[in-house]
Amino acid sequence: MHIFNTETAPRLFPAAPALFLQRIIASSLETPHLLYALLASACSHHSRLVQDTGPKSKLSCLRFTNLSISSLRSALSETDATLTAETVTTAMALCTNDVCNGNMQTWRTHLGGVMRLLGSFLDTQGTPRIADPYIQCLVKWFITMDVLAGLSGSSTSGVMSSDTELLDRSFDLLNPHVDDICGYSLKLAPLLTRLSQLVLQRQCHTEPRMQQDILAEARTLEIEILSLVECSVSGGDSLELRSTHLAFVHSALLHLHRRVQTLPRNHETVKEDIREVIAAVEDIPPFSSANILILWPMFSVGCETNDTKERKFIHNRMGDMQSLGMGNFTRARELLSKFWASKTSLSWDTYFSNLELELVLF
Repeated sequence: MHIFNTETAPRLFPAAPALFLQRIIASSLETPHLLYALLASACSHHSRLVQDTGPKSKLSCLRFTNLSISSLRSALSETDATLTAETVTTAMALCTNDVCNGNMQTWRTHLGGVMRLLGSFLDTQGTPRIADPYIQCLVKWFITMDVLAGLSGSSTSGVMSSDTELLDRSFDLLNPHVDDICGYSLKLAPLLTRLSQLVLQRQCHTEPRMQQDILAEARTLEIEILSLVECSVSGGDSLELRSTHLAFVHSALLHLHRRVQTLPRNHETVKEDIREVIAAVEDIPPFSSANILILWPMFSVGCETNDTKERKFIHNRMGDMQSLGMGNFTRARELLSKFWASKTSLSWDTYFSNLELELVLF
């Protein structure tokens, strides 16, 4: 647990409140399935950090993962058991570990399970609004994964419904500050969900009338996203969170302009989106853990720019995070290099879909 506390947790949640991490660790000492899940996370992260790819390390991670899953199943099968926040945390940790390990076949199934557990848990609270900061962090942890799942390719989608029920039930969506779990304002979360839906609609519907409706909705969404550019951080948070927020805002605009409005890469609006994301990333020190929050913006820019200097900058910054043991950056960086090497004229999402390669940019 020392490794999880000092190495893994600060990487998974680089800006999270100390209370959140303290409660996770304290709860694990009394909850076997959570303890095993955290040990699996620590084991796999440490092996990547020290570049230990041997069988012993892999077996240790697999053993802790299997112990966590079996213990979690036992806890859920008890008919008189009360669904707890720790149960939800375990499921979240296992799903996150899938992403960090590159287990693309299982993470989406686990994400759906997390949503069901989280929804059931919130139903047991007996109140339409949840004030517990720890539970709020759990909701935001899930939303971070789900929203980005819906924006990570042409055939992907989040598992959450299009409304903001989880957000509405758990905390004040009107909080004006950048969130310390997501790395962007919570006001952006439902807009990102709408963006992913528009991308899918654009791909599925070719009727002229439907296309016109989609483009009209895109113009409305663009205005709403732009309204979030000026977003402050709270007094106790790092100013780097403002940069992560800007990276997300301008990456959202980039996706809107390229994947919904289908502007060409050489369009000045697209180039400006790319420059804005790059500028936001440049404002974050190279080895700051805040970079961990912005894999989606970095990958998005990397796929859309043809500029050699910009590509090198993104590749190097992702490499910095890879050196911190972040396996999700390793996989994304490899796929980005593959996309560049192909010199394809296809969009990145179509290219990876044709190769049946799935990624999640969380």
